[in-house]
Amino acid sequence: MRWIVVLIVGLVIAGLAIFYGVRYWRRRRTMKNMRVYTSRITARVVNRALQSLQQTTSQWPEKHLPLTPIAHTRDWGHKAIMVYEFAGTGPVKTVTPAARRELQDAVDAAAQAEGIVGTVIGVPPFAVVDVWQRQGERHFSVAFQINQATIEYVQDITRAAREDAAAEEEKKRKKNN
Repeated sequence: MRWIVVLIVGLVIAGLAIFYGVRYWRRRRTMKNMRVYTSRITARVVNRALQSLQQTTSQWPEKHLPLTPIAHTRDWGHKAIMVYEFAGTGPVKTVTPAARRELQDAVDAAAQAEGIVGTVIGVPPFAVVDVWQRQGERHFSVAFQINQATIEYVQDITRAAREDAAAEEEKKRKKNN
């Protein structure tokens, strides 16, 4: 009788382990497929935007198109954040808010031309999260706002950037007084 109870408990534990193992594997596979899909879509939209900027007097000259994402999505807790980093290949120009706005406008136009709409009303499908220079290259991050976690990530980064800018202005103001 005792062996039957041990056997039943063992089978229940094994069944639960298999159930949660398969669930974990399927979730990781789905997340991997989503990352591959969003990476391709984001790269296509960014390259289309940069291509359109080449035809204007732009702050975004590129020698080699298409660009590919060099950094993949970041896991923020257990939520998938769909943010991709690109490195510019053209001559480095100063990173300015106007350059960032120009890139954002071009990305918005490219997304519209591709027929991509946001998943939340009032939130654009793509957001240029950050633009910076590193070792003579201009880098920028673009978020594909396809899920709530990515939208919250973009909002947090934007809020932090605003707070940093306000603190910098306050510091300059105190220094001048």
